Amino acid sequence: MMIGLGLSACASVPNDPTAQARKWVQLGEVAVGDSDYVGALQALAKAEELDPQVASLHHVRALAFLGKNDVTEALSSARKAHALDPKDSAISTTLGKILMDAHRDEEAEMVLLKAARDPLYRDAFRARTNLGILFFRKNDDVSSRYHLDRAIQEEPRQSCLARHFRGQLSLKQGRKREAIRDFEKAIEHSCAGFGEAHLWLGNALAEDRQYERARRQYLEVQQRFAGTSWAESAVDRMRSLP
Repeated sequence: MMIGLGLSACASVPNDPTAQARKWVQLGEVAVGDSDYVGALQALAKAEELDPQVASLHHVRALAFLGKNDVTEALSSARKAHALDPKDSAISTTLGKILMDAHRDEEAEMVLLKAARDPLYRDAFRARTNLGILFFRKNDDVSSRYHLDRAIQEEPRQSCLARHFRGQLSLKQGRKREAIRDFEKAIEHSCAGFGEAHLWLGNALAEDRQYERARRQYLEVQQRFAGTSWAESAVDRMRSLP
């Protein structure tokens, strides 16, 4: 289906291989957004035949492989994209995230810091969020909170993940009410489907001895996310409530 759509989409593009390649990349990007990772890779293969030096081709391919949970191929593609356009902070952010997944934290930190400090990068909060998570996992609470705070300040309406990890950090430090507020914010609006944050809200309420609210929250997780590991955890947590 993706290839068929691509043929008509690219027919009107001038006889310029790079321009045609970019059209295929755009189709691949749409497919990644629809979680059609095979369709994305098909479109990107067409793009590569036309011009393999388009950095966005390898960037989108990295995202497609990441969607397929193939970290090795995702990292290879992200490195190619970064080599072709090292100044693109979106590519750097993707590379940094994949390096984190590959447990190459020192390299990830260097790449992400550069992206986070780019004054022209509109989505710098994404790099900040990844840095916050990286330092959270290293138990560097001060650095983690600094970057998570910055991410939330820079883009408060899209910072679900940053609020979620800041909530975990606050709970770890005994700041229960702050944690509850962050988890509540982490499941608002477009983040309503963030199942892990729903579960952690219940955990924070239980830690704060708000047992009835915690019980209702765990029930909501079981109903909304039935059949998931979050629902199973909610069942176990609810059984342990007094």
